[in-house]
Parts: sequence; C-alpha cells; structure tokens
Amino acid sequence: MQRTISWELVYTFLGTIIISDPLILGPVIVKILKMASNQQETKGISRVGSSETLRSLSSKVQSELKWNQWLAGLIDGDGCFLVSKSGYTSCEITMGIEDERALMEIKQKLGGSVKLRAGINAVRYRLHNKKGMLDLIARVNGHIRNPVRLKQLKLVCDTLNIELLEPSMLDKDNNWFSGFFDADGSVTYSMKNGSPQLTISVTNKHEENVKHFENVFSGKVYYDKGGYGSFKWTIQGKEDVLCFLDYVIKNPCRSHKKQRLFLIPKYYKLKDLKAYRQEEGSALHKAWLSFNEDWKNTLP
Repeated sequence: MQRTISWELVYTFLGTIIISDPLILGPVIVKILKMASNQQETKGISRVGSSETLRSLSSKVQSELKWNQWLAGLIDGDGCFLVSKSGYTSCEITMGIEDERALMEIKQKLGGSVKLRAGINAVRYRLHNKKGMLDLIARVNGHIRNPVRLKQLKLVCDTLNIELLEPSMLDKDNNWFSGFFDADGSVTYSMKNGSPQLTISVTNKHEENVKHFENVFSGKVYYDKGGYGSFKWTIQGKEDVLCFLDYVIKNPCRSHKKQRLFLIPKYYKLKDLKAYRQEEGSALHKAWLSFNEDWKNTLP
C-alpha cells in the first residue's frame, strides 16, 4: 500500500559562508538555512538530516578555501600574472623539477600545462585560456598579497573587467603561509659549538612578505646582504619551530619540503638524547647517522 506523507517545512537562518564561483567571478555569500519539519517521523521512512548535509557542504567549502589560500601563497612566491600586448591574460608558476607533482595538482583543478623548462632544472605551469583564468581569479582574488603580484593581478582583473579584492586578514588558520613556504621557505640545521641548531626560514626580496610570518609565528626578520640582497624570516627556538610544524600539519605544504618538516620531531628526540655525541657504533650514534641520511635524502 502506497503512503502519502506531507509536512510543513520551516527554515531557520543559521549564518553565511563565502565561496568562489568562477561564473560569478568573485566571492559569493551564501545563506545557510536549517530545515526542520513539524511532521513526526514515520516508521519505515528515513531522511538524511540537514545537519549532516550542512557538515558535508561546510567541509567541502573549507577544503576548497584552504586550497585556494595555498595557491595564492604559491603564486605570491613563485608565480606571476601576465597580460600580453594583444590583451590575453595568463598565469605562470615555476618550481624545481622535484615539485612537479604540486604543479600537476594545479593543472588537474584548473587546466593549463606543465612543461620542463629548457636549460634549467625546473618545471613551469602555465594557464592562459580565459575560462581557466576566470576560475583562477575567482579562487585567489582576495588572497594575493605580494605587492608585486597585486599589481600584476590588477592588470589582469582590469582586462577581464573584474574587481580586485583587498587581501584577507592572515592568521594561523590561513593556508597562504604553506603556499608561500613551498615557494620561498627552507628547513636546515648546522652544528654550532658542537650542538645541532635547526632553523626554519623564508626568504624574499620584499620585507612585507616575510613580515607576515613574523607577525603570526614570532621569530625575526633581517636583511641578508648575500647574493642580490633579500629579507629573511627565521625561527630557531624549539617552541617556535614546533608551533610552525603544528600549523603545517593542519595546513599542509605540497612541495618536497614537507618531507624535511616531518623529520623535525625525530631531530628533537635525537638531539635531546645527545645522539650526535655518542660513541661510534652505539645504537644512538647509528640512529643519528640514519637520521642524517634521511635528512639528506629530502634534498632535491
């Protein structure tokens, strides 16, 4: 026997979320409504609760937002926006060949191409079709903050008749830091006064780009006269380093650098045990040698 069920739906305003829609060309505020019913549950009839649906939607939106923030950070460090004399827009990101996988992930989402650069040990991602560029701008507009990159993005937005959005506020939940670290960060250790000293650093030509790290993760910024000169943010204290590692665990990097970051707990464990000082042939000394092999293998 077929049953007919009817009930009155009641919608309650819960809040809003912001998503990027490439067709609308910018952030979209979406109202989230909770659906309730005055109809009692009928035996044998099951319905998917609105809370599960909202959680699923929220998780997907949050995941996309994190990815977009990471992409913006990577472009701020290793990318550029271009407008040709003919008025065609494009975006390029160049990384070491060991990070081809990260660029392929971008290609999978946005289209474009990933090719080996002739004569150097690097690969370049390039996006130039209009549909892909509209999707890209919808994702990173409001997250780009490198002053040089903002000027380039402004030209692209003007060409595509899109409003340039001001950069969002940065905090420890923003994946921009991971993207910029993938581009310009490093993890090293050296022996000082007979003891290993680990350093996490980010280097860039513009002081304001590395100042973001100092403002959120402590440490210090100084001018490095080496090479052509650049500004460098560094942290060395164990508490600061583990704080940054905790951030990376929650906001993953996608370059080869994540391998060395995840060796940091092992480094501190062996350092606390003074494994580097133990007699040759001892278990602790062998563990230190093994760690160093793993450390070296994370290099390109």
